[in-house]
Amino acid sequence: MKAIVSGVLLFHLLIFAASLNLSAQDTNLVNEPVKNVFQGTRFINLHSANVADKNELQLFIQHRFGDISGGFYDFFGLDESSSRIGLEYGLFNNFNIGLGRSSYMKTFDGFLKYRILAQSATFPLTITATAAGSVPTIKDVFPEEFDSFSEKASGNIQLHFAHSFKKLGFQVSPGYIATGYIPVENDKYSFFTLAAGGSAKLSKKVSVNIEYLHRFEDKIDYVNPLSASIDIDTGGHLFQIMISNSQQMYDQAIITNPTGDWTEGHLFLGFNLVREFNFKQYE
Repeated sequence: MKAIVSGVLLFHLLIFAASLNLSAQDTNLVNEPVKNVFQGTRFINLHSANVADKNELQLFIQHRFGDISGGFYDFFGLDESSSRIGLEYGLFNNFNIGLGRSSYMKTFDGFLKYRILAQSATFPLTITATAAGSVPTIKDVFPEEFDSFSEKASGNIQLHFAHSFKKLGFQVSPGYIATGYIPVENDKYSFFTLAAGGSAKLSKKVSVNIEYLHRFEDKIDYVNPLSASIDIDTGGHLFQIMISNSQQMYDQAIITNPTGDWTEGHLFLGFNLVREFNFKQYE
């Protein structure tokens, strides 16, 4: 299994490197910066290099249904679900803030996101940094000695390196996470991660994505998160439909708690519904 995972990761990195080489030879590359490589600010579950424009508010309504392996009896997972509602706002040019609340463990999360550089004719990458955190507020689950805010809170940082080449987009995101106490693991962890993903536009409004994250640790029993999605831009909304081995929607749970397994058919259907509100007229 580790060999397969390593192969998938290496495949993404090789494609990413090849795209950079091809783009350097592309004489049709426009001089204007490529502000947003992908359809949304979330690649699938994890952050993309995209940021919301200044004074743009994005409302996220997210659902992940239950395990599809239950078949028709469980209506392929629709009998149960995990949900998150979130807001992301372009506070300044290239700078976003976000807040969210998930039903899983009654968890609140937040993040800061800054686009450092945008891809252009003279620079082949969009580079964005994300600093995120979360804290569960569920009662009567954590042992008393681990029930304080400092023991439950987690923090995660990532750098996103993205490149757009014609109808393809690629991203690599090294990161580091310090988890809070995880009841099912009876422990907390700190380790490096490396995420990679690819996106292909089928049309101006439709694209398909794949996303994978590798944990550089060997203590957590769950597999690494692997997801695929289709994005549909309807104008005022972005509708992302995905299938994943992770049922959760904030960083710590996505990274440490993918309870499904692609090799065994234990997967979760879900969607992100993103509504944009533009407040530029009030400047």
